[in-house]
Order: sequence, then C-alpha cells, then structure tokens
Amino acid sequence: MESAPRISLLFLLLGFFTALPLEAVETTRAAPGLESVLENMDRRSGDLRSMSATIVQKKWTDILEEFDQEERGEFHFLREKAAIRLRRDITEPGRSTLLINDGKGIFYQPLLKQASRYNLGARKDRAEFLLLGFLSRKDALREAYSIRWLGPEMVGDRQTYALELIPRSDKVSAFFSRIVLWVDGRLWVPIQQKLVEPTRDYLLIRFEDVRLNLNLPASRFDLELPPDVNVIQF
Repeated sequence: MESAPRISLLFLLLGFFTALPLEAVETTRAAPGLESVLENMDRRSGDLRSMSATIVQKKWTDILEEFDQEERGEFHFLREKAAIRLRRDITEPGRSTLLINDGKGIFYQPLLKQASRYNLGARKDRAEFLLLGFLSRKDALREAYSIRWLGPEMVGDRQTYALELIPRSDKVSAFFSRIVLWVDGRLWVPIQQKLVEPTRDYLLIRFEDVRLNLNLPASRFDLELPPDVNVIQF
C-alpha cells in the first residue's frame, strides 16, 4: 500500500541540482567559508527561475534505528514573478504525485485511486521548506535561522559545503529542531537536505541530475485526474 505524505503533505522534499546543462555561478574569490558560501547562494537565488532533478528520499526512524524504503522520482519547480509552481512525482517503489500551484496543493495516489486537495493557507510557510536554500536570500536565512558552518564534504562525486540551520522561531522548531544543507560548490544550491524533527527522526533528501533554468512549460504543473479518482478536500 502506498504511504501517506511524509511528515505532512508539504514536507516531502521539500526542500532542492548535476547533469548538463550545469550553470555555475561565478564564485567569490575568498576561500570557501560560511560567508563565501552564503554570498554565492545569494547570487544563485537571484537568478534561479526553474529546476528539474531526480529526487531520492528516505526517512530515518530513531526509535527503530533504521531507514524506511528509499523513494525515487522527479522533482520540478518554476518561478514566474511571485508565483511558485512545484511538482514531485515518486516513481519507485510506489507511485504518487505532489503538486503545488497557485496556493493550492494536491497529493495523488494512483494505486489507491485517491487524491487529497489542500488550500495551503496557514500551511504556505511549510511549503517553503521544499525550496529552502534555493530561493532564500542570505539576510532572510540569517533572520530565520542560526547558521553554523560544518565544512566541506563530498556527496557522491560532488564537492559540497555543509551548513546547519537552527530555527529561531518556536513555530518552525516545533516541526524541525535543525536542518542541514549540503550546498553544491559549483551550482550553489543544496543537493542534499536533512530535516530533523524534535523526536530525532529525520528525512534525508538528495537531488541528482540537476538542471537549472530550463524553459519548463506551465503545463508541466497541471494534473488531470481520472474520473474514477476519489477526491478528498481538506
């Protein structure tokens, strides 16, 4: 049976980059360090319009000391002025689609012939975790989080720089006690995220085959449900 969305509908990542075309941001001349990495992330967030990548995610349950089954699929987002469109299609081992568009979300499970529709409303801030580190300016990150430099680390064959984010607000820390971002040293976006809950359970998300600033059509973020699907409105 297909499982319900992890953590909440919008904490799936979250969240999101290494295949051609690779667009590298001109880096600062300073040796890699916290300020240098934040400066380069800031530049990237200013020109980032779209992204497509393979998403790989798995959930660690601390009390069991084990990961659940790894999930793989595709992840896309498109920024059009102030509007953000987001789509995540899990293809292995089960199939599901998460779509966020125009302030609304839908989670579709084909095997169950069921779709859950959400008006994001108060949940809108949670959706931002899916793109944490991608569209966030450095001043906004510093305001929302205490940021600690963890240093360089390889993720697969990619050189990354790890940052630990501790939420400053009780509202955010109720969901995540800390967040770790592994920022790619060429693309200057996170290619791995670790979202740690107060229970010490965490969701580990990795992005592969990342492509930035593609000309994604808005129709990529449409979802036409079959007539026999049961739609639940929340």
